[in-house]
Amino acid sequence: MSRIGGLDRDGLRAWLGDTDFSGVVHIVGDDGEEPLTIAMGLADRVAGIAIEPGTRFGIASTTKLLTGLTVARLVDRGVMGYEDRLVDLISEEQRPLDLDPRVTIQHLLGHTSGVGDYADEYDGPPYETIWERVPSTTIRGPSDMVPLMRDLPRTGDPGAAARYNNGAYVLVGLALEAVTGASFPELVRAELFAPLGMDATGFWAFDELVPGLAVGYLPPDAGAAQGSLAATWRTNIYSLPAVGLPDGGAQATAADLVRALDTLVGRGEAASAFLTPATREQMIGPHAVSPVEKAGYGLGVVHGGTGPSARIGHAGEDPGFSSRCWVYLATGERIVVQSNVTEGASQPFKRIDQLLAEARSD
Repeated sequence: MSRIGGLDRDGLRAWLGDTDFSGVVHIVGDDGEEPLTIAMGLADRVAGIAIEPGTRFGIASTTKLLTGLTVARLVDRGVMGYEDRLVDLISEEQRPLDLDPRVTIQHLLGHTSGVGDYADEYDGPPYETIWERVPSTTIRGPSDMVPLMRDLPRTGDPGAAARYNNGAYVLVGLALEAVTGASFPELVRAELFAPLGMDATGFWAFDELVPGLAVGYLPPDAGAAQGSLAATWRTNIYSLPAVGLPDGGAQATAADLVRALDTLVGRGEAASAFLTPATREQMIGPHAVSPVEKAGYGLGVVHGGTGPSARIGHAGEDPGFSSRCWVYLATGERIVVQSNVTEGASQPFKRIDQLLAEARSD
């Protein structure tokens, strides 16, 4: 019995409906096997537009996987190296004042740089409060983030214990722009999206008119005062940068994210040729393990699960968008769960992971 065939498709759809899931589940197994795709909920709650399999969603920190693949491509082409030091790539005006000169691109991608993080997920305030200091509408590229990162103290030495770091990826974006002379969205489009046929993926601004792009929603805050705005459904338009950044905010379809996963593991002729085996192995890692999340980090890659359920890829959470993007190493299933509701992909993925584990044991 195929791995996807081992799932109760109707049962999964019913379970998702009972949880009021709003998004897309896309599960791809062996070549030639029909993917399992479930789309439900509303892409626009006011207009009543239904979510479809090809709906684009913000993918939050799953963007880090795309940034990592772009860097790996440039490493293969000799444009830059993982051991390049940040101080040799970007101007002094763009660097954190407390930057350790030993910090390399690999440190930044692997969460071992020790640079200060503008969105510290350990000790920082809620993400959306960042834009009370700097208007989110002004953030349209990595350079716009410099004021938020310039004065941050370092959290450790480069190469020390892994500490998940969003700001490190912004610094990678600044380095990419400095080295290539292209804007970050243009560079990723040319080096990654176009070669892989990820035609429905991009970095669109909130004020662009983009067909098929889901609106992100923040559910009511249970602790909010009755009658307040926070006690109702809201969009995330003021909760995220106007344009996505190297650490999060790209928009993609589920099918395009499967193309990225295939490239990560070299599945298929085109994906296999995208990176050399040595660079792919270096990107995947893991190179460090977070003492907090207990997760292994590659260079734009997170390792999760154990044994037959071991997987690599990346998850993402933003106000109004939620993403899970994984490939199982032993069995090859590619799983993408996307939602246009805060944390909306979390429980559905856990359920799917459980069902797949049960199917493998049959």
